Amino acid sequence: MEIPEWKKKLPASPFKLYDDPLQALVKFYKEHLRRDTKDGKHTPTEFWITLRGFLISAAQTYGGICLLVADKRPKPLMLQAGILNRSLLERLGNVMALCEAPKTRTRILVRESYKNMALTFLKYKTLHGTDEKWREFLDVYAKGLIAFAKEIRVSRHHAINPQSIAEEWPTPGTMIYGSRRRNQSAWLRGTRRAAFKEIYESHYGHQSEQAHQRAAAVGTALLVDDPAAQWNPGFGESLIVSTALLLMACILSELEAKGRYPGHAKLRELWVYLFELNDEAKILWKLRYRMLLKG
Repeated sequence: MEIPEWKKKLPASPFKLYDDPLQALVKFYKEHLRRDTKDGKHTPTEFWITLRGFLISAAQTYGGICLLVADKRPKPLMLQAGILNRSLLERLGNVMALCEAPKTRTRILVRESYKNMALTFLKYKTLHGTDEKWREFLDVYAKGLIAFAKEIRVSRHHAINPQSIAEEWPTPGTMIYGSRRRNQSAWLRGTRRAAFKEIYESHYGHQSEQAHQRAAAVGTALLVDDPAAQWNPGFGESLIVSTALLLMACILSELEAKGRYPGHAKLRELWVYLFELNDEAKILWKLRYRMLLKG
């Protein structure tokens, strides 16, 4: 097969220009969410603790993406970074879904988490319950489950029979379109749905194909292995990082608006940079974030 000739390299982008305001915003909101939840300014408490956890995990995922495609690497790990971008996209959907119904959906999220942990414990106990080397681990795991069940008020019946817990967190597609099979309506409405649908339809299919190790995963891995086959060297890495920055900007915007914080200048600055870096930023700004951040 004839390989396309290389295009000229992309113009250099000042990554630090975009990264600095993002890091300042993560630090600012991480601390303010902690203080405001502790002081009782934000309720329900479980919802805000969960949102803060999502912010922290999003920042760590973003950091992982940047490390995987850093210039200092012998070869950028674009496949693995793309898979992490899928995780970041799902985190944005989860934040949006929680913000639609904080109390009821936080309950669904944590009860499903308890169910998964409890079923894993039962599996370990079945396999290793008589093995002395596993005893301490299983004891600590059991104590953690008891504390978790008490914290989220799991009934004795469900604690003994975790498979009977009905709560199930939906996939991103179900959040947008609903599910006939599960008799579940869409979780996202209005501009939340419009913005997340735009991101989902632009990225999720390819990201899922990579994450499930289908043809897209093979193609990306082969391009990384043989840089000479790339049509535009540097474009893939730039697109991955700019998408991650955009997803982080969306998550931070959702948190600022839900917490009714005064508009942070660094967040508006980040969006302005994104308009030049990622064409999709202008679409999302028009669909939701221009109005959301107008205050």
